[in-house]
Amino acid sequence: MRKTSDMLEGVLDTIENNLKDDINADILADEFYLSSVHLQRLFKQTFKMPIGTYIRSRKLSASIGDLLYTGLNVQDIALEYGFSYEQAYILSFRREFGFTPGDLRKNRHLVKTTPPIQSFGLRSLYKNNFLVGNIINERYMDGAYFDVIKNHFNIITPENNLKPVSLTTNRGGAYNWSYADQIVNKSLENGIPVHGHVLVWHNWTPEWMTKGTKSEVEDNLKNHITDVLTHYQGKINSWDVVNEGVRNYLSAEDVKNWKKCLRTDNPWYQALGASYIETAFRAAREADPGITLYYNDSGLDWPNKTNAVCNMINEINTRYKKETGQTRNLIEGLGIQSHYSIKWFDENRVRLSMEKFTSLNIEIAISELDINFANNEEGGGKDKIMSENDAVIQARIYSKLFKMYKEYAAYISRVTMWGIDDYNSWLSAGTPCLFDRYLNPKKAYNAVFNPEK
Repeated sequence: MRKTSDMLEGVLDTIENNLKDDINADILADEFYLSSVHLQRLFKQTFKMPIGTYIRSRKLSASIGDLLYTGLNVQDIALEYGFSYEQAYILSFRREFGFTPGDLRKNRHLVKTTPPIQSFGLRSLYKNNFLVGNIINERYMDGAYFDVIKNHFNIITPENNLKPVSLTTNRGGAYNWSYADQIVNKSLENGIPVHGHVLVWHNWTPEWMTKGTKSEVEDNLKNHITDVLTHYQGKINSWDVVNEGVRNYLSAEDVKNWKKCLRTDNPWYQALGASYIETAFRAAREADPGITLYYNDSGLDWPNKTNAVCNMINEINTRYKKETGQTRNLIEGLGIQSHYSIKWFDENRVRLSMEKFTSLNIEIAISELDINFANNEEGGGKDKIMSENDAVIQARIYSKLFKMYKEYAAYISRVTMWGIDDYNSWLSAGTPCLFDRYLNPKKAYNAVFNPEK
């Protein structure tokens, strides 16, 4: 007998795939061999809303994309989504959102839409493959943004609140755990695990931490790692220990010695030399042996950097196991940032780097994924409405990537999007996210959750 959860998941998928068709409780009941009354009762008990209300809300929410991104007139949109006449659509729209379709087109209101219900975990497409996550920050903690996190993602990474300068600024001073704790606790209370980002980085680090004698700086490094991991022990089970230690634009000659590939502008490197990376990982392992330790970096689809990072991880892990007699790796995970620009995206290059990294026999995380159109121009609030052509190109790349990630699912622990919506993205000018500034799903969203289409 088919499980109730599987049947209801099928009902949700059928609704989502037929928003522009005639779909109602009677049609769904026939398709799933139930009585209409039983289906309506079961749906309301499970999702706390009548099935008819959910279908209408999803149709209205989906129609927003047509209003904002197409030239269709309101009457055509109304008929396309199954409303018998234009005025019925306008009245329903006003009851749902508080303004008319015409008002939305004119004033571009922020709309709290009804997202697809994800009751049984993220879409079945990935639930047996890897987690799909996003970031969280002050803006995303409440309201419609947090609803998107709860409904669509099943792991989160605090964007900035766990970085060193966010937790402590004064030498020997008390830590400020307040807001970071709020983020971590709220996520865990809602059943969403947290990945920690980041313990050691050249950026977002108080200057005093890297000043003093070599012994003093090393103590600062170890103490910070120990303090943070002790504070979050039992709450955060994986961490980016070191972020962006290797520089870009390496030559084949550079790669022969990975230590010569490190960023020399990094104040940790300037104070401690190349050993700071292994020192950080050993301190993290000692502070909390139960967590998974990641190295995280950008530009890892470029072959020379791929090779340098592989050489570094292999050497550190080999030395650690030889010295300790353990079989467990010290660096157990690699975070691949994946901030792709449309102009420079090369699917074959990404695949070749993935092949190389899987040979490390450690976890892989796609740790910071977005796809932008503006050459990595930074800053929020610079987004614009995408053309139909750009939206299709972006969606196609997301689709290709997620198909690839499924191929390597045996190695990938999670895929984390770096931002919910275009307006608040750190690369907003490039409209890189799955949702637009109004929290409407873009073509990119459909490409991620239906990549075979």
